[in-house]
Amino acid sequence: LYNFFNALLTHIPNAAADKNRSYASSTVSSLDQYDSKYSDESDYHEEYDNSGYRYKGPQINFPLTRKDIDVLIDLFRKKKSNRLHARYVGAILKEAALKLRTLPNLNTASTAISKQITICGDLHGKLDDLLVVFYKNGLPSSENPYVFNGDFVDRGKKGLEVFLLLLACFLAFPNGVFLNRGNHEDSVMNARYGFIREVQQKYRRNSTKLLRLIDEVYRWLPLGTVINSRVLVVHGGISDTTNLDLIKSLDRGKVS
Repeated sequence: LYNFFNALLTHIPNAAADKNRSYASSTVSSLDQYDSKYSDESDYHEEYDNSGYRYKGPQINFPLTRKDIDVLIDLFRKKKSNRLHARYVGAILKEAALKLRTLPNLNTASTAISKQITICGDLHGKLDDLLVVFYKNGLPSSENPYVFNGDFVDRGKKGLEVFLLLLACFLAFPNGVFLNRGNHEDSVMNARYGFIREVQQKYRRNSTKLLRLIDEVYRWLPLGTVINSRVLVVHGGISDTTNLDLIKSLDRGKVS
């Protein structure tokens, strides 16, 4: 069994890495390439629940508001019928990628208004943990900002819900949510640690489209956050040769 699983883990990442390299070598963003395709709601198959009934869940409109966040939280926390329609999942991913790619490599956060900032790391698909943080500390806002320091998915069973909720908060609360890229915001890691399987199981008929959009969001996630020009928050740590000017100059769209 040890040899079998070791061989399995050796081969799965190679396939994912090949796909990643093909994305990185493209000079045209896949978001632009698939823009018209994903904007068409009819492109997504109708989703059915376990009883065979048509989708009767919430409809998401843009721009997102606090009310939409409450609706998503209420939907995701339910143990049954907690699937958001694939077209709304795709819409959140697309809107987030469009906004993320306008940001610099390093987020700039400040406590001038809030006097404090909350930093959360490694949620790893644990939706209950995220909801407890929001319950105890409040939803994000310019007066209550958050830095989410990568590793949103994999390992936990609700990685997609965590990821969508964070992106929705990022869209709904400008200057209230700062997202950093972690080592699990990567399709190679997702192939090994379970997030790709999660998306395929939850959205079997639309998983290919959604995974492409997820990769696009990964591509444009900032690499870190600087708070008050004094504190650097980055996933995985730094070295004694870390150069912020170098990080700021990287073309992060080619590193995913």
